[in-house]
Amino acid sequence: MKTRFAQLTLLIASLSLLQACGGITPYKAPMMQGVVITESMLEDLQVGLHQSQVRQLLGPDYGANPFKPNHWEYIYTSSNTTLHSEAIRHLIIKFDDNGYLTDWQRIK
Repeated sequence: MKTRFAQLTLLIASLSLLQACGGITPYKAPMMQGVVITESMLEDLQVGLHQSQVRQLLGPDYGANPFKPNHWEYIYTSSNTTLHSEAIRHLIIKFDDNGYLTDWQRIK
């Protein structure tokens, strides 16, 4: 009788502990991809800047297309929507054949 009671108590305690472990969620680090570009960085852009100058202002163009070297796209994504919420999510920059900035467009 005592062993049956001890087994039942052990079973209930084990199930309680396993139930408690089910509520733990692992930490998920925020994932970011791309370059963070702000409005103040865009204010420094002006028509006529060379590609190297634009790269110094905005950072590397990870979305470079080898078939369109005069068309750059800056795309920023994050799994945490509150992180860099002021960042521009999509920016297209166009250069002429000599590598000088002609136009840029912010995509919403």
